[in-house]
Amino acid sequence: MTKADDPRLLATRSIALDAALEILRTEGVLAVTHASISTKTGVSRSTLYRHWPQIDQLRTDAFKRAASPPVIAPKTNGPLHADLTWLLGILMSALNDTPWGQIAPQIISGAATNNETKSLINEFMHERMSYVREVFDAAEQRGELAIDAPIEQLIDTAIAVPYFRHLIAGLPLDHEWLESHVDMICRLAEKPGEAS
Repeated sequence: MTKADDPRLLATRSIALDAALEILRTEGVLAVTHASISTKTGVSRSTLYRHWPQIDQLRTDAFKRAASPPVIAPKTNGPLHADLTWLLGILMSALNDTPWGQIAPQIISGAATNNETKSLINEFMHERMSYVREVFDAAEQRGELAIDAPIEQLIDTAIAVPYFRHLIAGLPLDHEWLESHVDMICRLAEKPGEAS
């Protein structure tokens, strides 16, 4: 067994990261320190420093833990409206009901000053956008899309608007909003007469 596989070390890291996530949710990114995690968990500061010599490393690992939801293969059996409703409904639930929705503003804030956090959020968003791209690719293969549909802009809109609405504007993400958002995207994407 390597040092990295030692169950005690893994357990210590897990306890510390869980505490970091809780502190992120309740107090914000700047409250995540070696001292605050030590106080919350009873893990010594020296042990925490051995695992994470720099506090930004610990914060980034906590961000990664929060940003790693289960991988979801997008539903692509159509029509476009149903597939987008399903996929964006998952995003809406994640923003409303999971730790990710509470921690995302902290990660976005951290990305402004920390390149590792910026890479993390960029990777996360590219992965989510690829799911939406798969939905549009399937709709295109089924012949549902207008030839001049601005697909890249619609992918950006599908993902960016929920984040903006929830995290910046403070507006609700609910089923009524989801339906109108998907309707708007489909009106811009689908061939005339294809409306779902």
